[in-house]
Amino acid sequence: MAYTKEGIMAQLLVAFGQGTDALHVSQDAALELRRWYYDAITDEIVEKWDFWAADVLLRMRAIGSLAALKAVQTGSIKITARMVYEAALIVQKTSETPICPDPPLPLV
Repeated sequence: MAYTKEGIMAQLLVAFGQGTDALHVSQDAALELRRWYYDAITDEIVEKWDFWAADVLLRMRAIGSLAALKAVQTGSIKITARMVYEAALIVQKTSETPICPDPPLPLV
């Protein structure tokens, strides 16, 4: 079966969830991931997903883990959109992956 943009986005969400352990991921947090990454899944990435998948999915797990850590540090059992935003900024900055999208404007 050929990869699709929707299928890759689903993989990103699953990988993020693998990094969050037992914490609740709010709907806003999941939508924040979509805001960051859905439009970044270009036709070229879809075509070369076999090449990029392992690297990208590891980073998505890292974003999930860091967002979970931020929740735990505040005493929360829920990951918020802001936690996702902050975690994605850090992971993208340190990963230096060439296909990372530019960060969207911060949440208000």
